[in-house]
Amino acid sequence: MQRIIMLAGIFLSLVILGSVIYVVDTKNPNKEIAGAQNLADLSFKPAILPERKTASVDPNILAKAAYLIDVASATPMFAKNENEILPIASTTKIATALVVLENYGDKLDEIVTVTPKMTNVEETRIHLLTGEKITVENLLYGLLINSGNDAAYALAEHFGGLNRFIAEMNNKVGQIGLRETQYFDPAGLDDRGHSNAKELAFLGAYALRNKKFAEIIKVSEKTIYSSDGRYAHELINSNRLVRPEETLYWPYAIGVKTGFTYEAGHVLVSAAEKDGHQVVAVVLNTYKDTKPASAEESRKLLEWGFSNWTWSK
Repeated sequence: MQRIIMLAGIFLSLVILGSVIYVVDTKNPNKEIAGAQNLADLSFKPAILPERKTASVDPNILAKAAYLIDVASATPMFAKNENEILPIASTTKIATALVVLENYGDKLDEIVTVTPKMTNVEETRIHLLTGEKITVENLLYGLLINSGNDAAYALAEHFGGLNRFIAEMNNKVGQIGLRETQYFDPAGLDDRGHSNAKELAFLGAYALRNKKFAEIIKVSEKTIYSSDGRYAHELINSNRLVRPEETLYWPYAIGVKTGFTYEAGHVLVSAAEKDGHQVVAVVLNTYKDTKPASAEESRKLLEWGFSNWTWSK
């Protein structure tokens, strides 16, 4: 469905696909004004649009693809090969968490009994033990902080089994309006899973609206326990931007999710908040093959965004 409205003297076309709204300037259809927004979050008051400073120069982001958006309006702030389809590694876990939080949000206190199918996965793991009982909420912390592949598989197996859960992940991103994103496992180990920088930025911005998700991803470290208290799992955030002891720590960073496979390279969906404004950055397949590379390029992009764009009040 398409509807024409007028906001602040600008004619906009609302293209409504399911529960997703794409806002397009009808006089300049290639310019995205507000990207994708959940219907429940739509406000009649238009968001404050950021404006790029006249003398600003694009940053040199050393990665195959990158994208930066303003969260409130989804205004694109930087783009590099943003539509190129690439493997996305553990950024897959953003969708894993969203399925749990949005489809099973009333079951965070539910107890999961760990089975061999849940633990027989590659690193990175939080080292769940067969027979251990642990809450869904604690598994979410293990999933998003420590990037636990065993936590991802435990959640998927618990909520309907692997195939059904992966179908829910793909349905979820479809509902959000992401057409180039597809998953084949809940952890991102299968490199057939893919997206592009642009869609991952929209996904990150969407996920930040979930309070529990936003709460978890900015935690630097945490110890979680089995439900009987017998087993402890020490979690350290894989995102260097949110860890104060790291050289690349940035106090404005609030998440989101790291990833690495040999095929995907080093990837990061990151977010920052400064002066009441949030931005999401995506960096895919950094040129440098080092563990800090995605954090280095992401911090460079985030800092550039706040230094070279302004929000008028």
